[in-house]
Amino acid sequence: MESWTFKTQIFTESVNHSTTDSKLDALDRLRLLSGERIFIVCDPFLVGTPALQTVIDLISTDNTYIVYSDVVPDPPIDSIVKGVSVLKKAESTILIVIGGGSAIDMAKGINYFCKTLYHVGVRRFIAIPTTSGTGSEVTSFAVITDTKTGIKYPLVDDSLLPDEAILTTFFVKSAPEKVTAYSGMDVLVHALEALVAKDANNFTDALAEKAIELVVNNLPICVTDGKNERARAAMHEASCMAGIAFNQAGLGITHALSHQLGGQFHVPHGLANAMLLPYVIMYNAVNSKIAKSKYILIAQKLSLTDANDDESSQLSALVKCAQSLARQVGCAMTMKEFGINEIDYKNAFPVLVQQAMSDRTYAGNPYEATKEDLTRILTCII
Repeated sequence: MESWTFKTQIFTESVNHSTTDSKLDALDRLRLLSGERIFIVCDPFLVGTPALQTVIDLISTDNTYIVYSDVVPDPPIDSIVKGVSVLKKAESTILIVIGGGSAIDMAKGINYFCKTLYHVGVRRFIAIPTTSGTGSEVTSFAVITDTKTGIKYPLVDDSLLPDEAILTTFFVKSAPEKVTAYSGMDVLVHALEALVAKDANNFTDALAEKAIELVVNNLPICVTDGKNERARAAMHEASCMAGIAFNQAGLGITHALSHQLGGQFHVPHGLANAMLLPYVIMYNAVNSKIAKSKYILIAQKLSLTDANDDESSQLSALVKCAQSLARQVGCAMTMKEFGINEIDYKNAFPVLVQQAMSDRTYAGNPYEATKEDLTRILTCII
């Protein structure tokens, strides 16, 4: 018997999918707050901007609020400890986070340690993602970093899940092209890895398949026409769907390797995923019958092929689709193209592989990759 519960309420905009008009009503949720002490965590670049002020203006004057913006990539323990202290002192009752994956992880860490260490905390945790990529607003884990040792510690607990996720295009419409492209490719990889991961089921498959469809059809539009609210809303929802899917199903070796490329060579996460994805698809298809059948099915659902084509052609169509999409949105597809010296890259293989096999996402892959397997995949993107 399996059991699956999901506590996060998701609020989206009322977008008319036949036009580009939308009623920006998701953020109106904040008008309902009354008599609360609100702790706002946000990315530092939002401080003092009209965008953040718009959100603050939605909060009734009978509330009080504090803005905490000590947010950096890979949230450090020191910043989280500081945030815990500020939240405790303010006796905040509501936590609102506005930002990307790092900001949301920061807020998760603050809320988690307040409750587990001090048995105090907020009554409601609201996440407003500003990128369409991580899905962190609907996942039950976060990563924090000990800056003294450089070690990253994953937190995995259902209590990390926000109570509400507000999906609004208000912030993502101004995201730069590269951020849009890389985060969008991250969504695609989240969905494709969740689709074939060990703990996948019919529910996660449905979410993953729809997310894949939305990314393929909308990401290029978001990159070339960032103000297109219909496409932006679709990508925001795809990110959330993929997040729910992989939170339950797991991920795989694309992420296990891309985490290392980011750590060692500072390759943006979504870009590293885009480079690796085609080769992981082929690897999984060769070694897992279930993965192979799922890849073929999604290729058919995307109308890339049909059931009359041979399996090799159908798999090839999916790989070409992933590569074409990445190229279309401006992704470098090799480490050399990104600017990494070939010798330096090859010399790092042993460390990259060893750390990838210890990565929390490695175990979710449909087939257990060996050191030699991972090395061959890394070689493909030289």
